[in-house]
Amino acid sequence: MNSVRGLKADCPEKTVSPPVARTVCAVVVAFFPDLYFEEHLRILLPQVGALVVVDNTPGLKRERHIAVTVEEEKQIRIIENRSNVGVASALNQGLEQALEWGFAWMLALDQDSRCLSDMVQTLASVYAACELKPVVIGGNYLDPRNSRTKVSASAAGEFLEQKTVITSGSLIDTVFARAIGSFREDFFIDQLDHEFCLRARSRGGFVVISRKPVMKHSVGETGGAWFPFLGHLPNHPPLRKYYIARNSLVTIAEYWRLEPDWCLRRLVRLLMGAVSMLLLEKHGYSKLRAFASGVTDAMHRRMGPCQRKWLCDQ
Repeated sequence: MNSVRGLKADCPEKTVSPPVARTVCAVVVAFFPDLYFEEHLRILLPQVGALVVVDNTPGLKRERHIAVTVEEEKQIRIIENRSNVGVASALNQGLEQALEWGFAWMLALDQDSRCLSDMVQTLASVYAACELKPVVIGGNYLDPRNSRTKVSASAAGEFLEQKTVITSGSLIDTVFARAIGSFREDFFIDQLDHEFCLRARSRGGFVVISRKPVMKHSVGETGGAWFPFLGHLPNHPPLRKYYIARNSLVTIAEYWRLEPDWCLRRLVRLLMGAVSMLLLEKHGYSKLRAFASGVTDAMHRRMGPCQRKWLCDQ
């Protein structure tokens, strides 16, 4: 899926099954999981009907295998790719397994997201409160580094409509996701969540985020700069700057007619991010060079895994 497909007129049929434990399959993407990974899974397992762990850790660099204790009669599968096939591909593997098992909802999670014990219950409450039933229910999160939530948790209402939400902590309608083309594997990593949400909206889907936090989660590393109206910009290593620049520009180019406000804000964030790299962040030159490579590859539509050896070897 390399471009926007369809408009609201050909919106696929949406799910009618409410997101309760028996209808939810959790999909967790792992990459060099730490010692606390399995502890996080134990908090998650009682809340869902099934679990798929997709491990992208390269086989030759693997230090430990993931072992999940089977609880009750839950369906559990660990997919070991033994190479980094990208976040989008891993999510699609999990999505297909969830569909094969007959689950209406997929709960997507990063390996470092620490879900709360009432996560699914909270997201289900959001679904029940929505008159227009959403196809993506994002989860508000608390960043433990600054004790801030993504959206205000004190404002009225259980949810807030959004143009895009991050993948981790989101409940996604599995049938709808497949119908619109799943996640874009040519993005590899970064911005695939935003592109997916914009595509869902272009096909008539409704995207919301819970007011109540459902997990602890941090975007990027510490040290990101703060700008008025834009907030903190995540601090990332050079390779991630490459993917962010490339995939953001491709998304903007494909959706600016449908979502001009979102695209303008994203473009401003990119420009401010470039300024931050140059003036405020460590290893600014290396990051800016990677950013510029991402811009160039976006212009030439060089997608998939980064092919610039100097950058991938860092």
